[in-house]
This record gives sequence, structure tokens and C-alpha cells, in this order.
Amino acid sequence: MKLKITMLGLALTAIAFTGCKKDDDETTTTTTVTNEKVVLDFADYIAHYAYSDLAGETTDLYTKIAAFNAAPDDTKLQACKDSWKASRLVWEKTESFLFGPVATDNIDPRIDTWPVNFNDLEIILANGQPFTASYIDGLDDALKGFHPIEYLLFGQDGDKTAAQFTPRQFEYLEALALNLKTLTGDLATGWDPQNNSSYYHEFQSAGNGSANYPTLLSAYEEMVNAMAGICDEVANRKISEPFVAQNPELEESPFAKNSITDFTNNIRGVEAVYLGNIGNDAAGLEDIVRKHNLSLDSNIKTKINNAKTALGNITVPFGEAIFSQPIQVQNAIDAINELKTVLETDLMDFVQLHVD
Repeated sequence: MKLKITMLGLALTAIAFTGCKKDDDETTTTTTVTNEKVVLDFADYIAHYAYSDLAGETTDLYTKIAAFNAAPDDTKLQACKDSWKASRLVWEKTESFLFGPVATDNIDPRIDTWPVNFNDLEIILANGQPFTASYIDGLDDALKGFHPIEYLLFGQDGDKTAAQFTPRQFEYLEALALNLKTLTGDLATGWDPQNNSSYYHEFQSAGNGSANYPTLLSAYEEMVNAMAGICDEVANRKISEPFVAQNPELEESPFAKNSITDFTNNIRGVEAVYLGNIGNDAAGLEDIVRKHNLSLDSNIKTKINNAKTALGNITVPFGEAIFSQPIQVQNAIDAINELKTVLETDLMDFVQLHVD
């Protein structure tokens, strides 16, 4: 999610990670959920689950790219494009909790920096340097990760065919996919309960010996800050910067025309953390809020839905919408900022009052 300023030259149906409302008959569940349970379930059913799914999706992407490289045709290329979008869906939801190894190991910018540096990318393709794992890992962040893969798969206009690939592009693409697979695998390992040194155990021990989270409240504050942080990122950088500059080259996922889907999945990630439901219905912040303040719970859910609706009202690719649908774009910025405000003020005040 790192926007790097350089010299600038599908709606996807979500099956996994669907943010959904818990059953209306949830009184027993809500009233019996403890503050500790929310933290335990976040590690189990949000972070561990999500990063395991992400690692699986990027492994599938690598496998499909390797098969495409071995015998290229447009059918295999389309499978690679679809797999890129599936991986992207999961990743964008995890951006609602950008703490732990994704931050401390600097993985976020290494897999999600944009815009693509076309000039340097063309130099790499021309220089004949072998695409070893260490070479790829040492590249500038804008030359590896999701977006150079996106550019190579989709092409600058989004309609690249198998016949347009050069041998060097095949090599670079497969090496990039392997690097992405490796780094997202590291994220899964970093939250793996079977790994005794993983961040999973650090987070679950909040208030009970954790070095990073000396109190249970500090873990709650981490979650709320991360949720508000991605809202700020989406509204005031991902959307606002290309919009204000009227520059589509600042767009996050332009080649796949996937930016609105990216933004929406960021908000769905916030929803998933709040509900405790990113694949399995577990204890979430919602359960604690509903114990004490039904009005706040309703307000948060309304703001989440408003943000998703506002993004859905943008009906053309984002790079076009900044010119042709300025009202809808501004409405999305405003709705997401309203969600950000209720999270960083009302929800933060709530957890500081009700969690020790």
C-alpha cells in the first residue's frame, strides 16, 4: 500500500473473506464474549486465517504463471490475470490490520508499492541480468510485488495477449511471482500458531507478558488504529491524490482496472475486523461494543455501509472516474473519512473506557 512518487511515464465476486452481518439472534454470543476473547480470536480467525489464505492464493498465482511460461496461450494468461485479482482481493482486506510482521519485516512496501517505474523496468528487461531470488529481492520496491506483476500480465492498456510477451518478460514475471509467494508465505509463518516465535503468540499474550502489548487495551488500540489508518490511506492517498492531481498515473491498480475493487476490499477488511468475521464467525470488536453501546455499534455499521455504497456508485474505472465522475469520487472520499473519524474518535474512546 505504499504510494511511491516517481517520474511517471471486473468486479470480482468475493467468496472467501466475505464481510457479513452476524445473525440477528446474537444476544447470547455478545453478552458472553470477553475482552480477552476478541484478541484471541483476532489472532486465530482474522490474522492467521487471512495470511494463510493469502499465501495459498499467491502460491496458486505462481503456479499458474509458471504453467503459462511453459506453454503460453491466452487461456493460461487469463487464468493468471484472474489469479492476480484473487490474490489481490485477500491482500487488500489484510490491509485493515497492517501491524506485526507485515510492518516490522517491511513486507508491505516490498509487495505493494506503486506506481510502476516504467523507465527502470525497461532497463531491467534490457540488461540481461539473471532474475535470481536475491536479485529480485534487492530491487527497488516499485520494481517488485503486485504492481509490476499486474503491468506484465495486463499490459499498459489492460488488454495484453500471450503473443505480446518477450522471453525476458516471461522470466521477470515468474521471478516476481516467486518473490511474492515467498514474502506472503513469510506473513503466514509470522502468524502461524504452530510457530512458537510467531507474532500470533505475541498478540494473544497481550496483557499477559507480551513485550509489544503490555496491556489488553494496547492490543485493542492497535486494531482500532489499523482500521482507521487504512481508511485514511484509502480516502486521502489512494483516492484523493490521483483525484486532486487529475493524474491517473497515480492510480493504485490501473492496468487491471482493479482500483475500485481494491478500495472496496480495504473497507470490507475494516468491516471484517469489526465483526470478527473474515472467513469464520468469531468474536469481534462488535461484540464488546454491543454490550455497552448499541448506538455506537449501529453508527459504525452505517458508516461502513455508506463507504461501500459510495464506492459502488463509481461506475467506471477509477482512472476515468477522476475526470468523469468527480461528485461520486468526492462522495467516496467523504464517506470513508466519516468512517475513519468514528473509528479513531468514538470507537477509540469506547475501548479506552471499557478495556483495561
